[in-house]
Amino acid sequence: MNNFSVKMGIVGGVCFSVLGQWPIGILQTILLATLGAVVSFIVSRILQRWFKDD
Repeated sequence: MNNFSVKMGIVGGVCFSVLGQWPIGILQTILLATLGAVVSFIVSRILQRWFKDD
């Protein structure tokens, strides 16, 4: 096991332990905001291709 794997394991463990301590409302807000951003990006790309000026 190399040094990078150990560091990433520590960072991942800390992140997941912190996420476990947050109230569910904050996690739900983060997930919904991320989902909204992804959907908005995908729809804008589809519309750009659909209404592309040739």
